Amino acid sequence: MNPRFSPAAAREKAIAFLFLFLFVAGLHAQRVVSLAPGVTEIVFALGRGDKLVGVTKFCDYPEAAKKISKIGGFLDINIEALVSLAPDLVITYPEHAAKLNFLRRQARVISVAHGRLSELLRSIREIGRALDAEEQAGRLVAGIRSRLRQVSLRTAGRKRVRALCIAGRSPNDLRNMIAIGRKDFLNDLLEIAGGTNAYPGRIDYPNISLESVIRMRPELIIEISSRFEGIPDERIFAFWKPLVMVPAVAERRVRIVRDSFWLRPGPRVGQIAEELARLLHASVDLP
Repeated sequence: MNPRFSPAAAREKAIAFLFLFLFVAGLHAQRVVSLAPGVTEIVFALGRGDKLVGVTKFCDYPEAAKKISKIGGFLDINIEALVSLAPDLVITYPEHAAKLNFLRRQARVISVAHGRLSELLRSIREIGRALDAEEQAGRLVAGIRSRLRQVSLRTAGRKRVRALCIAGRSPNDLRNMIAIGRKDFLNDLLEIAGGTNAYPGRIDYPNISLESVIRMRPELIIEISSRFEGIPDERIFAFWKPLVMVPAVAERRVRIVRDSFWLRPGPRVGQIAEELARLLHASVDLP
């Protein structure tokens, strides 16, 4: 009998093949936990939503994300719930990385930066590599770049509008206002859409006062907050009405954005840029 075809040799080859299969399978995540809504959207956009076994309570898009087990919020992660899901890949932001060192013995933990638009685009490719979806990631990034390029071309040559983006404040008055600084992806989108940030400082997310708004003299004020749910637009506009010395108020250019994804770096940044262009330049023709 040819020893190469003996039952023992065949069994050894089968075992070797099994180990090789398990090793290769282990390279690609099968149980994924996302610790940020933007990351969750990216995973779904790459066609790997079925791998997600845990997300935060803020992960609400697409609809399928609402049905996935929740492991707390952005700052209050339920560690026990996270561990019980037995993930082999956890995708997080740098803010969480140190807290998850204990997980690295049983799972791969990758930290992706989403502060700037350039970081977001790089992170899509990094997540794509981790999920064996590099080709999908390349297409997604190319699609986003193409959409942003169209916005930039349509707004080229127009007067840049000085805009103030407010990401949160007290719901019943104009106190504790948090502005978008110059090191945020939304600032990058504002520039692409033909605007410029009215906030001149270096703080990433400054707490600004009414006096600061008056000094900045924005030509457009964009209020972005899902906390405005149930508060009529008229009531919000009434808060600003007395500030007639502010160009945006005098020209009735205070806009309210209730969609939380405006503050969420993810695959929908192209849509945000298009909507920003429309707010900045009313005559811009975009799809």
